[in-house]
Amino acid sequence: MSHNAATINELFRLRNKVGLSTASGFKARVRFVQLAYRHNLVREITSYHLWDLGYEGLGERTFDTCFEMGDSPEVIAELIRDARVHGYTGNIEIEVGSPDCFARWCGYADRQQELAF
Repeated sequence: MSHNAATINELFRLRNKVGLSTASGFKARVRFVQLAYRHNLVREITSYHLWDLGYEGLGERTFDTCFEMGDSPEVIAELIRDARVHGYTGNIEIEVGSPDCFARWCGYADRQQELAF
């Protein structure tokens, strides 16, 4: 794995917070997906590879929860904005796999940005 232990440890600490329906839960969901996509860890998480390495709780269910708490458009918008700043939109586009879906995700960020003004 080319990523460092600090990133995986942070994901591991966030795993039990992503399901909270609070502001801190929202922040945990955003941070979790940012780390997963930024460091190309989505497949290691969703395939349970990290779980098998001893990071119990880092699996597909945890990843999916980040998008299933009723605030997925906002989570995705934050993810896309961060990816644009830090240069990992390509990672997201590859993982999402569908140009239409990726465009929709980018649209969430663009709409949220328009609302800010």
